[in-house]
Amino acid sequence: MKNIILELMNGLVKDSSKKSSVDKIYKIHKYWARKPWYVVDKYIEKYSRKGDLVLDPFCGSGLTGVEANSLERDFIGIDLNPMSIRISQATNFPLENIKSLEADFNLVKLRCKDKILALYTTDSICPKCGQMLYEKHTVCGGENVGKSAVYCECGKRTSQLINSNIDRCDQTLDETYWVPETEMPQEFFKDRFSYKGIKKVKDFFTPRALSSLSFILDSIKKLESDNEEFLIIAFSNTLLHCSKLKGENVRPMSVNNYWLPNDIIDENVWFRFEDRFNNVLESKKALLKRKDPKERGKYTFIHGSALNSNNYTKADYIFTDPPYGETIQYSELSFVWNAWLDQSYEIKEEIIINPVQKKSQKEFGELLHISLSNIYESLKRGKYFTLCFANKEFIVWKDTINFCKKLGFQLDSIEAYDTYGSPYNKNWSKFSPKTDLYVTFKKIAKSDKYQSINYEYDIKTLLDLILDTYFSKDLEVDIYKLYDLTVSAIIWLMFYNKKSFKIEDFDLKTFSILMEDRLRLKRPSS
Repeated sequence: MKNIILELMNGLVKDSSKKSSVDKIYKIHKYWARKPWYVVDKYIEKYSRKGDLVLDPFCGSGLTGVEANSLERDFIGIDLNPMSIRISQATNFPLENIKSLEADFNLVKLRCKDKILALYTTDSICPKCGQMLYEKHTVCGGENVGKSAVYCECGKRTSQLINSNIDRCDQTLDETYWVPETEMPQEFFKDRFSYKGIKKVKDFFTPRALSSLSFILDSIKKLESDNEEFLIIAFSNTLLHCSKLKGENVRPMSVNNYWLPNDIIDENVWFRFEDRFNNVLESKKALLKRKDPKERGKYTFIHGSALNSNNYTKADYIFTDPPYGETIQYSELSFVWNAWLDQSYEIKEEIIINPVQKKSQKEFGELLHISLSNIYESLKRGKYFTLCFANKEFIVWKDTINFCKKLGFQLDSIEAYDTYGSPYNKNWSKFSPKTDLYVTFKKIAKSDKYQSINYEYDIKTLLDLILDTYFSKDLEVDIYKLYDLTVSAIIWLMFYNKKSFKIEDFDLKTFSILMEDRLRLKRPSS
């Protein structure tokens, strides 16, 4: 077993990220649980060949598609969330006529910019160019309420807060345009907004922001251009930043729910929209630079359910990151976007733990098993499937691994990589996962046999063996790496050990306590 532990230790991969123009491709729009592109790229290259078909039945923001196409593989992406499909299509489309996109943006700019900025004027002058400064944002709560950060179009930024009239946040344009009258569901699993008076989607915005946003959306739709979708993506990526979800010190949805901070800011809608458009522009340029469109694979995105993913052509490789448990409530988090874009989301087939939807661990497991069965049926015999574990709860992956084994998958490899995201999102909770596990299986016939072992282990015995191996290599103890190593060893034992593995339910917190106890007994004396 020690040799197995050593082999699994090699799977604890350090984050190999580096600044790259490829990063810009994925800044086109916010989405959750996005994986590092250079990790996905590595797996696709390892487990498939040029011309193969890659499938992702939970395609999210479409990253797997970009990486598959860049490696000259064809791709099918499926997702239940219409916002996911919209972002994926915009991200993957290799727009060659960049100038036409810029021209269409300039038409929106010509109609909207001056009228919107008139709502954000100040009496202050830019010290660099002498022109009028505009409100970059106005503070609507907290100790700086009634003050505004200012900005000039010449690029002069200042951290100075000037006195402002907060009533200006209630100003609107003379013209009125469509705004979503969509009511927020009376029951939201992660409701941190209704107690502050939010009843409808439009209540998340001040009158000034609501008026400006509706004007921009109307202007985009009036273009009737082939580039409309890219401008819509820039618009939807503007929404949360210009809502009451943003504070002086808090980014919108930084805690994965609609939480309204006390220090709410009313952000300049035009400046933010222009910034989000530049992200789209840079994304398209980076995609063209990444790979000649004539050499890219083909892609198809389907607004549908992973519960029906076996209805499509059999894949040569499947890479996916399904929702795990209750951590990220995709339908809830996308509600504002979908309301503004007049999109529907059928939550009946959403694979999630959500008591409001009457989906407990049991219902979640049943739906996940259906999707895994479809994955098995969608994959060619002898081909590979990589499952990313973004959740470290024992009850989640124990059941999943056992079901994969029952289906007829053979375990091929287990590796861990740092999670993708900001230091704040990664470290806000002491016991939040800092890495993702990537478990790769091979599809074999159910009648095929593979080598098994016959070890007697409980969790304490396993931890002692892991620590002994760690100390023998003179490695620095890292509780998160040890957790990943323990999870990897348990997965391996669940697949190949004939004897039952005695283990109590545990998460990262309980594991940390248990490991500290073992460390006191096993740590070598200095």
